[in-house]
Formats: sequence, C-alpha cells, structure tokens
Amino acid sequence: MNFTETGNFQTNRWRVIFDALPLPAFIVDEDVRIMDFNPAAEKLLGLAPKSALRRRSGEVFHCVQAGKAGCGKSKPCKNCAIRNSVADAIKGLNTRRKFCQPELRDSRGVVPVSLFVTASLLPETSPPQALLVLEDVAETVRIYNSHRSA
Repeated sequence: MNFTETGNFQTNRWRVIFDALPLPAFIVDEDVRIMDFNPAAEKLLGLAPKSALRRRSGEVFHCVQAGKAGCGKSKPCKNCAIRNSVADAIKGLNTRRKFCQPELRDSRGVVPVSLFVTASLLPETSPPQALLVLEDVAETVRIYNSHRSA
C-alpha cells in the first residue's frame, strides 16, 4: 500500500489487513486512478492485473461512459457513484455506502452491474488517497426484485 508510515511493522500490518478483505478493494487517488489493489480485486482485473495501475477505474472496468471521452470526462461522469464517493472521501466527508448500477462493456456487450460502493479517506497519505471497496450485489438485487414482483 502507499501509506506514508514509519516502520516496516506498521506497513506489513496494513498490507495483511488490506489483502485479507474478502471484497475487491482498491487504493485510488483523487482522480480515481488505481494505485494498489487487493487479491479479491485482482480477480476482476483480468489476465494482466498490474496493467490497471495508474489508470482510472472507469477505463479499467470498461465503463460505457469512460469509453466515449475517458473516465471522468463525459457529462454522465458528474453523477458517477464511484467517482463521487471517492471525491467525498478525499474531502474528508463521512464514509458512506452507495448503491449504483453502472453499465460496463464485456464480451457480451453492455452489461449493467449492481454495486455497493464504499470509499474512505486513508489517513496520512500524500497526496490524498482513498480506500475504494466495490461489492457486487447483483444476486441480492435479483432476489429482492423477484420477491417484490411476486
């Protein structure tokens, strides 16, 4: 991780905690560029996960909006739950869990995904960085919708 800390023990402890998270977690900068990721996130990044480093999340995840003008550059990006959660965290606002359904491109075409997004400011990082956790809740949404329509 990119923490500015004293002592190897502290750095190793944070690394162990970060890597133990069962959800995909990323360290991102204020422009949502991926600076680091945990093993759960590595599974989402494909065959060359290290190629995600220093790239914006929308480009890495093949967001439909990022494909047009670049992540953070198109009009719909102003309402992006991921980008706005990271911006709030960098400003020091309270950690919040937000639901979003971005549209991503994959081999099947455009696919909506259901995510809970959590972003928290990482203490004592310079420049400021945030912990970004993306939780896939598609199955939960599917069950909820099937019970609601029954």
